[in-house]
Amino acid sequence: MVCSTYRKKGKRICPSHQIRNSVIEQLLFTDLKRVTSYAREHEEEFVKLVTKSSEKALNQKLRESRREFEATNARITKLDMLIQKIYEDNVEGKISDERFQKMSASYESEQKQLEGRAAELQEYIHSAEERTLNTDRFLNLVRKYTDIQTLDAEIIREFVEKIIVFQAEKVDGHRQQRIQIVYNCIGAVDISAEKK
Repeated sequence: MVCSTYRKKGKRICPSHQIRNSVIEQLLFTDLKRVTSYAREHEEEFVKLVTKSSEKALNQKLRESRREFEATNARITKLDMLIQKIYEDNVEGKISDERFQKMSASYESEQKQLEGRAAELQEYIHSAEERTLNTDRFLNLVRKYTDIQTLDAEIIREFVEKIIVFQAEKVDGHRQQRIQIVYNCIGAVDISAEKK
């Protein structure tokens, strides 16, 4: 498997690196067994770990998005009032038709951009609220697959959102390949700190 960033954007953005599918499958299998086993055996601690690590970042970004969404909508409303005002000023002869056209075009352009951004923010807020760390769904998957002996496409689809493969590095003369597994519902999980 070759890096998709390298394939799409070239070597100026990302140096070429690759990893064999069998290596990814083995690493995924080992990590999945480790995470599901920990989740099954230490359910309460697992829920705390997952929510603690990603809830802060998610909540911060969600708060910022909500604030920006409110400010964007306030500006859209203000622009509506400004457009109405310049229209009235034009009708009353306070501003020329040419000036009205320029101001109107400028306001409408800004409003269109803000409406696009508001739609993006609304979509993000909606999806973030929907997936606000659905650990219950992940734990239901753990209960469904109590003892995973082999990986198949269904298990991978149910558990894994994506796998990030980093460029290989030499450590103590040995080549090491690091990957990060991002699970559905809960994101990337580091249970090594909890086990100590």
